[in-house]
Amino acid sequence: MGCRPSPIAAVIRVYKFERATIYTDVKFISLSLYGRYIDDAWTLADNRETAISLFNNIARQDPRELLKWEVDFPEDGDFTPFLGTEIRITDDKLESKFYRKGTRKDITLHFRSHHPLETKVQTVRNFYRTAEISSSNPELLEQSLAITDRLLLANGYEHPRQFGEQRTRGRLTKGNNNVMLKLPYVSETVSGEIRKFITARALPIDLVFTPGTRLRDMLCSSRPHDNLECLAKNCNICERLEKGSCNTMSPVYQITCLLCGEIWGGAGQ
Repeated sequence: MGCRPSPIAAVIRVYKFERATIYTDVKFISLSLYGRYIDDAWTLADNRETAISLFNNIARQDPRELLKWEVDFPEDGDFTPFLGTEIRITDDKLESKFYRKGTRKDITLHFRSHHPLETKVQTVRNFYRTAEISSSNPELLEQSLAITDRLLLANGYEHPRQFGEQRTRGRLTKGNNNVMLKLPYVSETVSGEIRKFITARALPIDLVFTPGTRLRDMLCSSRPHDNLECLAKNCNICERLEKGSCNTMSPVYQITCLLCGEIWGGAGQ
């Protein structure tokens, strides 16, 4: 699920498997509930065997046998992971709290990262807001907040709850006539001086600080075959091309003989 098309591909692929099983098989048509979000599915079944049979039948539709379901069953008094939360049913009541997988590393936007202060504050606020929304009662809320505290402390925020409560500049106001000015973020000192200069002179400018060029931008690419440029100087091939470069993948080309005028075409690897 690391690249952008992955969620869409997962939805389409798993839906094709579902069409061949639960939507056509008489054994599963009477299911009272079945749902899925990308590659996480849930259902209400009469017993464990029915639930396991359902997901195994869906997995068997994959000709490459790459679809593997991990089936969790709610136990009495125990929490079951579900879409970034943990849920349980006690006395016919649904309870939930914030959850992070044990396999996930405690990595998020670090306090010492080269980002504007507003970005860090909003990141902290969003974590605590998610913890509050995911928690069904005050006791579970404290457990959710403790998970968030540990995550943020591991990323350099000494007092994360107080850090998220500090005031920052509000969002840009829609409908004004100000000009948006984007500048690369250097430091809080530099950003503060620029804001003071604009405010003192009442300039109609809305400032937006961007992280600028990052190491990830320079060293990584999700589309490495785009915009391939020739590194050779005075390349004899590139100077004859109207578009692209000699590094283009799988080109289709046409060559005209300068002596006889015949045209020859082909495709490269």
